[in-house]
Amino acid sequence: MQGINLHRLQIFRTVFELSNISSAARKINLAQPTISKHLAIFEDELGIKLFTNNAGRIEPTWEAQRLYAETGKLFERVAQVDQTVDSIRRGADESLRIMSIMTLSMSIIPDAVGELYNKLPSLDIALEGGGAIAQLLALRSGTTDVAVGGLLPPSPDLRQQSFGKCRLVAAIPNGHPLAKEREINLDMLGQFECILPNPKAPLGQKFYETISRHGVTPKRTISAHSLVFAVGLAKTTGRYTIVDELTARDFATEGLVCRPITPTIEVELATIELAGAPRRNSVAVFQKALARVFARHMKP
Repeated sequence: MQGINLHRLQIFRTVFELSNISSAARKINLAQPTISKHLAIFEDELGIKLFTNNAGRIEPTWEAQRLYAETGKLFERVAQVDQTVDSIRRGADESLRIMSIMTLSMSIIPDAVGELYNKLPSLDIALEGGGAIAQLLALRSGTTDVAVGGLLPPSPDLRQQSFGKCRLVAAIPNGHPLAKEREINLDMLGQFECILPNPKAPLGQKFYETISRHGVTPKRTISAHSLVFAVGLAKTTGRYTIVDELTARDFATEGLVCRPITPTIEVELATIELAGAPRRNSVAVFQKALARVFARHMKP
């Protein structure tokens, strides 16, 4: 005999409890002939007679009574499994620790986490800010589950999933000679003192690689390892800085103008996990939300 069909076992138990096929059909929402067919197949599969027809009434056999008694705990366990599955769907008894670059902290991450919370309302979500170096340390030490930032160089211990690209722009104080330009050519950048990004961060690496290929050497006066700091320093020192368009949109407001750079420089953004970590539904839901939110925010 093959494994017992749980659906037919449940039909049997319902008929047993109600002692009536019509009542069982209404409760299970199946046609009466369908119930009778399932019972006949179930008896054939088991090789056991389960019910007898006595003057139009169905009566359980001794074997049916024993089967019913023996399978009660099984369906209690199935109900427990259903509850467990429901808890997993809601994220109950699960935590997700997220570390993101500050660039995404004003709008992208809050909106994506909001969608994640609506989908998994019982999930315990913890958020923290940190750049690429802090993210790698946190992932490898087990203090964060997923990082969000610039795409890192391939590494066998990392699993990265891109969710979009972000252009770099020049944030320029009002009154600066570059502020009158509609776009900033790379050659212009070498003419004025500036505040440069962290060369070890994905954005800084991309910027330095690009200007190096074009033979441009900017006049560096200050390096800001935080793009938010870079924006603030540009306002107070009167020097331009290089940031991504999201940082420019969220932080470079009063006192600064932002201009596109030509040729275009883009930084790819990604979620980062340890390659050996099991894939989690909560991370997949967050990644999908992140991609949707990012695409929405990047529309012109």
